[in-house]
Amino acid sequence: MKRLLFILFLLAAFCLAACKGGDGRQPSAAKTAGVAPDFVLRDITGNKVQLSQYRGKIIVLEFWATWCPPCKATVPELIALQDKYAAKGLVVVGIALDEGEGSQSKVSAFSKGHKINYPLLLGDENVSKSYGVFSIPATFLIGRDQKIITAYKGYVDGLEGLLSKEIDKNI
Repeated sequence: MKRLLFILFLLAAFCLAACKGGDGRQPSAAKTAGVAPDFVLRDITGNKVQLSQYRGKIIVLEFWATWCPPCKATVPELIALQDKYAAKGLVVVGIALDEGEGSQSKVSAFSKGHKINYPLLLGDENVSKSYGVFSIPATFLIGRDQKIITAYKGYVDGLEGLLSKEIDKNI
C-alpha cells in the first residue's frame, strides 16, 4: 500500500510539473527563439512531411501523445482552430510522441476516433530536442515567415482563446 501511495505521489508531482496552470506561456528558450527548426517526419499514412512545406501559412505546432490526458483535452480546441482559420491560411500540425511498435496505428486510430481534421506526424527525440520540448503538451505558434511567435508549455486552460488572439494579430 505504501508503495502504491508513493507511486501515485510521484505521478501527481510529475503531472503538476508538466501540466502547469495559468496560461502556460513560457519565454522561448534559445533553441526555440527565432526561426522554427525545420524537420522531416512521416505522417500517419507513411508520407514524408517537412515543416518548411507550410511556409506562408500560420502553423500551430502541437507536441502530444495519445496516452497523455492533458494532450487529449486540447484536441477539441485544436480541431476548432483548424475549422475556424484554415480558410485564412492556418494549419494545425500535431506531432505525436508515442513510442514503440504499433505507435503509427495507435495514433491513426486515435485520429479517426476523435475526428482530427489536421495532419498528425510521428515525432522523434531529435525534433523534441530541437524545440526544447521536455513535457507535453507543448504548443508553438509559428508565423508565415516560419518564426516562432509564442510557445505554451504544459496544459493551458483556454488555449483556443489565447491562440485565437495571437492568430488574429498575425493573419
